[in-house]
Amino acid sequence: MYWRVSTTPISCLYRVTQSEIAVGFCRRQLRSLSAAPAFSVSPVSLQLLCSRHKSNTLYHVNVPSRKCQPACTWIRDLAYRKQPRTSICRQICHTTALFDAEPQQQQQQQDEPEKARQKLTMDYTALVVSIQELKTRWIPAKVEQAVQSDKQTLCLRLRTVDASTWLYLCWHPVSGRICTGPSPDRGAAAEAFSFGEQIQSQIKGLVLLDATIPQAWERVVQLSLGKRPGTPATLHIYFEIMGRYSNVVMAEPNGNILLCAYQVGSRMSSARQLQTGVTYQLPPQPQGIQPDLSESFDSWQQNITQAAQMLSEQTGQPALIDKGMVRAYQGVSPALSQEICALAAIFSQDPVDTPPHEWQELFKQWQNWLTRLQDGNFAPGVDQDTGRYSVLGSLPQISSVHGAMHDYHTQSEGSEQFKQLQQQLSTVLTRSLHKIRRKIANFEKQMGSTEESEAIQKQADMLTANIYRWQPGMTVLDVEDWDTGKSVTIPVETGKTVVEVAEGLYKQARKRRRAGDTIIPLLEVANADLAYLQEVEDAFDQVSEYREADDLETLRGIQWELVAGKYMRAPSDASLEDKGRAKGKKGSKRKAGEGSAALQGFRKYTSPAGLQVLVGRNNKQNDELTNRVAKAGDVWMHVRGCPGAHVLLRASVTNRDASKPDLQFAADLAAWHSKGRGEGKCPVIMASPTDIKKPKGAPPGKVLVTKEKTIMGRPDHSIAKQQEQQENR
Repeated sequence: MYWRVSTTPISCLYRVTQSEIAVGFCRRQLRSLSAAPAFSVSPVSLQLLCSRHKSNTLYHVNVPSRKCQPACTWIRDLAYRKQPRTSICRQICHTTALFDAEPQQQQQQQDEPEKARQKLTMDYTALVVSIQELKTRWIPAKVEQAVQSDKQTLCLRLRTVDASTWLYLCWHPVSGRICTGPSPDRGAAAEAFSFGEQIQSQIKGLVLLDATIPQAWERVVQLSLGKRPGTPATLHIYFEIMGRYSNVVMAEPNGNILLCAYQVGSRMSSARQLQTGVTYQLPPQPQGIQPDLSESFDSWQQNITQAAQMLSEQTGQPALIDKGMVRAYQGVSPALSQEICALAAIFSQDPVDTPPHEWQELFKQWQNWLTRLQDGNFAPGVDQDTGRYSVLGSLPQISSVHGAMHDYHTQSEGSEQFKQLQQQLSTVLTRSLHKIRRKIANFEKQMGSTEESEAIQKQADMLTANIYRWQPGMTVLDVEDWDTGKSVTIPVETGKTVVEVAEGLYKQARKRRRAGDTIIPLLEVANADLAYLQEVEDAFDQVSEYREADDLETLRGIQWELVAGKYMRAPSDASLEDKGRAKGKKGSKRKAGEGSAALQGFRKYTSPAGLQVLVGRNNKQNDELTNRVAKAGDVWMHVRGCPGAHVLLRASVTNRDASKPDLQFAADLAAWHSKGRGEGKCPVIMASPTDIKKPKGAPPGKVLVTKEKTIMGRPDHSIAKQQEQQENR
């Protein structure tokens, strides 16, 4: 719903997205606010609209989408609750001034809060809520299976009387978490990692008796396992979430360590060793003051102010409230400090000289947080737009926080892996393309010299035909060119006869011809390699950002192509991951059926007549799509003359020919998913799968079309471009 401004229009207008809240303003404040300088946000904007309500004006603010620029960070703070009108006016004026600042200063003020919001980690509060839900719903439970789905995630299959689930213990540096979730992708591939296999042998069949946090304000969880409920624990699993030092340790009741995800010896750490046979010790107590509900307001404010000022002296940055809160107290993460500030209607980047009444409101929210921790009365919620979760009631509430935790951190972990792999592949492709182009240039240069062999041969023939004209001591010989009739001067080396010079020229011509015969096949191979790398580069360019798990799998497929082509080295754990992935795929086929499993990973679209259109994401998928999925009656498409994806219009399911709108729909997709997406029109090859063959020994994605038709594809009209534009709004 949209409203009209009933008073003087505000100068900063945006478009409404979602998560609406309402705030009251008096008309005088709106009039003064309207005089403020205008500012804008790109590419996604936020519209601030007003509607009249009795004597006040109802002010509606909507949370921007995840595509929004850092400039809209402040609006997320406002979106946690209804804000006092004086506070929101001050914050909007602060933001207006922010946009009037110099670009460099503006970027410095925006970068820090946005970085903190981009990575939501499982802090102490979230850990308490996760353990509380685990104990309420899933303890006691029998541990039926242990699977290490990747090198930093251990999954335990729990079964109670009523249901079963998977408990994830992830010690990823950024996305460390403990929560329940769906079945891991790789099924029963526990043998792919030795740590998971050893855990499986130790705990299979035991009962999860309890889950506790053994040390207050520290992110360490102790899972106790025994033979049956009511009996003493026989094993303990300690799960530590400490960034890059996160770990999983299995120990006996007396503390003797049996297994570690990461072995930490005395050379790595003098404070604490984590090795088999060593007695387990909890991590050292973190720095800072332990939050206390009985602490006075003056003491609390002084602690935060002093910590912020000390940090400011060290870094040269302003003394900010949220930074001081994180620095002064244990168990407070950047995300938690920002949320507490937002609940108190205080801008998270405000300095410590904030007015006293705002400090009072902030202290009230601080005590509310401690009360929730003490009583266990949490209100989990999730932002459907960004996937961020909260447990303090600032977001639309949900019944279970585990699902939101798993989805958010899985997405965060996938995004992190995607960025790292994307950067690695970009470097490899750039280096490989530069190398192959330089090789082709050298071959072409040598081929140019081989073309001169005919001219050299001709000079030798003319010398041989004019031997009678040569006299001893001559350094040049003038002869007639048979083709043009003009006189040509050929140099004769001193001390040599014309016959010797002619023989030298014959020899040089033969050598260049032999070099040409050798270079031609090498040049053909180099050109084929260049075309293949351009195909790979096009598939790589199609995946510019992480949106779903298939995007990461697409890059992994490209990685394995480059490894197979010996353009890059295989990862250190390649054999283990490949083994696990292969077994996981077999399991998924038995579970889901061959037909549905065969279509996993492709880009999928629906034509105007309801036919399915499949698009390969990389050369490996192109091969699978063309040689395994395609059937007689389907229509295969590919852009002519430039790299692009294989497209399959699945018309065989209808037992009739595809209509023209469907063919045009698929052709537009083929044009969009190619190097020709920047052109207005692209010729697209259409063929039946029965007329397509793969030459023996050809690289992935290469096929031979024996019979074809052509249709013009329009990239700008494709449904893929329309979807991309909608996502970027």
